[in-house]
Amino acid sequence: MRSYVQKGILRAAVVVLALQGTVFAQSRTAGTGTISGTARDASGLVLPGATIAAKNLRTGEAADATSNAQGTYVFAGLSPATYTVTARLTGFAPVEFKEVQLLAGQEVRLDVTLAPASQSETVTVTGEAPLLDISDARMGANVNEREVSTLPINGRQLSQLYLQAPGALNSGTGTFSDIRFSGRAVEQNVIRYDGVEGSAVIDAAPGNLNGEIPSPFKLQSSLENVQEFRVDSNSYPAEFGTGTGGQVTVVTKSGTNTLRGSAFEYFRDDALDKPNAFDPVVNGKVQKSSLRLHQFGGSLSGPLVRDRVFFFGSYEGYRLDSGIIVL
Repeated sequence: MRSYVQKGILRAAVVVLALQGTVFAQSRTAGTGTISGTARDASGLVLPGATIAAKNLRTGEAADATSNAQGTYVFAGLSPATYTVTARLTGFAPVEFKEVQLLAGQEVRLDVTLAPASQSETVTVTGEAPLLDISDARMGANVNEREVSTLPINGRQLSQLYLQAPGALNSGTGTFSDIRFSGRAVEQNVIRYDGVEGSAVIDAAPGNLNGEIPSPFKLQSSLENVQEFRVDSNSYPAEFGTGTGGQVTVVTKSGTNTLRGSAFEYFRDDALDKPNAFDPVVNGKVQKSSLRLHQFGGSLSGPLVRDRVFFFGSYEGYRLDSGIIVL
């Protein structure tokens, strides 16, 4: 019996690691960002051959680039995270940009100015993303990790945060199927999780192939799984397709070098509510409809092999018991 249980645990662990590797690979191709810039000396002349290194402070992952003949360098397809960017060239003092925040779909420009090295020294710069993204003409909004975890929203529905994008309109309850962008139909909205489209897998809205069950969640991920996301409402780049409405790119959480965990519980009960103006009165007593709501869960993440292999797991439960009074 013990041998059978051990084999089952081993197989489950192999499956989890395989899935982790798959999700990690997908996150490289969608919802990523770019860091680019030009290396120059103090007089403004371009510097080819400068070595630029970008290190992900969450996972320890590092990437290298070399400035070309025009002095430019590009890191494309970077996972959204906080980075340290370092520039080096023989005969010049290294330059280090700390705490460079890269959001989903964002292009951060870091121009590097290298000064001759009189001594062994390093120039440290605090990296800051520009308030206005001028890399393209698209209209949209990034919702970062802090906003995802702290903004008050009823029912913890991710779709209610889409309303931060310009041109967004709530035409109903605030679920994904009720939010329009720039006057377009809700059926034209597209949502992707780490590059995998999840717009119409379970949805009976018109125009969706093989629609089965209408759902207010429309395959929305639990907020506990979401690191951040990007909503493009208009004039988005050519690589976005399959819909002319809002383009929602969700980046899910992954493990980091730090062991972390969280738990939450949202609770509502009719005993805590006052009667409203429409509750009926029977024999001098107000009849309130029953309500018991529990939304709970948690997550745990951390390293399996530092800087190389990570794990992340979460659970969310939803229990609702409600009634309507009919006289």
